[in-house]
Amino acid sequence: MMEYDLARIDYILCGITFPDTLKILPNPGHKTLQKFAVGDKNGVLQCLCIKDEEPIVQFKTLPGKPITSIQVASTNGNHIDKIFAASGHEVKGYTRKGKVFLTIETSVSETITSMCILNSDLVLCSGRTVTFYRDLKEIYTYACEDRVLDIAAFSTPNSTRVRLLVLIGNKGAAVIENGELLARTQISSGPTRLIVPPAQRSSEVTVFYGAADGSIGLIQYETDLSSTCLVEGGGLGAVVCVGWYFSNGAHLAVGRHDGSVQLYLVDLDNVNEKPRLKFTYFCGEPITSVCGGSVGTEETELLVSTFSGRVFALRSQRLISGGVALNNMTPEALASRRNKLELEVARLEKQTAAEREKYQRNTRSLNAGMSTPPLLEIQYELTGAMLNGWQEVIITAGVPLDMLFIYCNKKVEVQTDSAAVLSVCPPQGKASEILATVRCQAGTRRIWLQMRAVVDCGPEMTECTQVLVYVLPAGAPRIARLIKLSLPALPQYSQHGDPDRDDDRVWCELRLSGGFSVAEMTSWLSDALPGELPRPAVSISFARVHCLLKTVIICRYQSFDWLIRKKSFRRGSAVFKSDNVSTIATLKDLLSICSLKRAIRVDISCDIPEMCCLMLFKSIKDQFLSEYQRKKEFILKEAIGALDLDVNIINSESEPILCEEYVRVWKSVDTTKNTLFFNELAATVEQWYSDWCKLSLYGRDNSSQKTQLKLALQECQVNDIEGILSLKDLQINSNM
Repeated sequence: MMEYDLARIDYILCGITFPDTLKILPNPGHKTLQKFAVGDKNGVLQCLCIKDEEPIVQFKTLPGKPITSIQVASTNGNHIDKIFAASGHEVKGYTRKGKVFLTIETSVSETITSMCILNSDLVLCSGRTVTFYRDLKEIYTYACEDRVLDIAAFSTPNSTRVRLLVLIGNKGAAVIENGELLARTQISSGPTRLIVPPAQRSSEVTVFYGAADGSIGLIQYETDLSSTCLVEGGGLGAVVCVGWYFSNGAHLAVGRHDGSVQLYLVDLDNVNEKPRLKFTYFCGEPITSVCGGSVGTEETELLVSTFSGRVFALRSQRLISGGVALNNMTPEALASRRNKLELEVARLEKQTAAEREKYQRNTRSLNAGMSTPPLLEIQYELTGAMLNGWQEVIITAGVPLDMLFIYCNKKVEVQTDSAAVLSVCPPQGKASEILATVRCQAGTRRIWLQMRAVVDCGPEMTECTQVLVYVLPAGAPRIARLIKLSLPALPQYSQHGDPDRDDDRVWCELRLSGGFSVAEMTSWLSDALPGELPRPAVSISFARVHCLLKTVIICRYQSFDWLIRKKSFRRGSAVFKSDNVSTIATLKDLLSICSLKRAIRVDISCDIPEMCCLMLFKSIKDQFLSEYQRKKEFILKEAIGALDLDVNIINSESEPILCEEYVRVWKSVDTTKNTLFFNELAATVEQWYSDWCKLSLYGRDNSSQKTQLKLALQECQVNDIEGILSLKDLQINSNM
């Protein structure tokens, strides 16, 4: 979508940047060009302006702790003139000239990840806590159920209280006032960033949000907290940052993890209307900040920062093409720019030669000590499995990558994108091992891999799979960064659900009790479920939804410590409910293995209803029949294609050689094997029956029923399948 003619112009290169660490300062008076502030992982805060296409540093701080958030605000109620930077546990305030006028040493125990400023109120988010300050005094601290992702503050009418809208990881959104929870809502898409519409009153609780699945939505609070999805994800990258861009209307600027920048036209008078996509730009690495303003020209441009520290603007093409910017410069300015560039090149060459000579001198010396290579800055993310069971690994580096080495001692399938070449070495000795190399194209900073563990029998695993990825950069010295990935046993439970749901599902239940803690149970469950789990607390409850079958697993666990005769005792209890019997069987085996490894005694019991397999098959019956029909059409289309018929003869209406049904199948949209799920569904139903027999019949031989079920599934004999799953032919000894 390219309705706007925006082109890129680069400004500066700083260190690695975190989300929301780039802000534009509004102009205090008649001046048109604006300054901007950016902070990086090295702890350096810079305030710059652009003059004659050259960045001019207004002030620059010394390196320190990584800067994780930047906000601009007013301290006198007039124009915005102050910069606030959060790093570690402290917040510093700077004037436009770089003078430190405020330093707050907070009491938070974790690094500040985001903050919000409303008048004289300061709100900090660190870990799972929200801390509210008024006039530099801590008023209250609110502990959320999980980590806090972002926050927005709103004033309340006829009151001095402040309402906070908080995004909570895996839990959706919540409204907090005076340290108390007013409302909450579950958002399955996983919102990550929010932004307040600029035209609304400060007391209206309305925000736009961007989510981990790429979708964009609206959160509103009047009497209840509600959310509306306005733009579906549809395979888009996760939203990392959002901002506003005002040119020919109000535009919501969205920066994504896949390196795309998008502009959506928004009607501020009707925020519930679907935003319209107007512009898309790809830069090849994750976007960390986006904001609009007049930085380099009098016209509005979009300022963007990336993961590796590149800050550039997207401005109108006519202001860049044809050397318009250079034509407006005087000869003296051009000569000055050339002299600066020559001096910069000479300085870099001299510095490079000096460092090379120093390194060679140290390598020849006997007392030179150790040579430590720099740490390779890597950001990676392992997402939940898609419909076909593949999990995606996104690797982003601050420098160009050369190649990757992948090793696993179990059977794993690997795929990669078109920007790399994948080579899999044949196994030697142990047949289940895999060793693969991925060679990247020149300049590649971001690469994705797809992995899927191969299970010999059944669609479920009983333990996680460890994969080692060695990442090598393209430059010198030759170093490698090791990434350890864990492919969970239940990778397709990647969608979040409501643990308090009340529906008519037939639940299978798994109960555990023993000497484990909440932290240990969370660690064990990380081997089973994808993504981040709730952080340990006194008690935990959450739900996950299977992306293909839409089955649910609800997890609740807690632990207690008590002291008897100066001895500490711990007792934990956990209850897992699911309408998928195979999920319960997998969890039972996995938790048993984990408790044995830690030498923790655990009592395990199961409650498996007799009709669970039949009811579960009825819930996917329509999908099963649809996938069987798609499979038949795919086989038929391959057979027609093998005849090598002329396309003109097939499409001939005067003398047709194929019947209407065959012509319809031939002209249908191409379907690849990767989008056919019939075999997966058949194997899943077979595994349900096998796991039910294992948990309910205590290992009794039922091989004949399994053989009948397998044949009925392959031939799609629905009545026979339901008859077997209803256990009519299976005699169960009630005394067992």
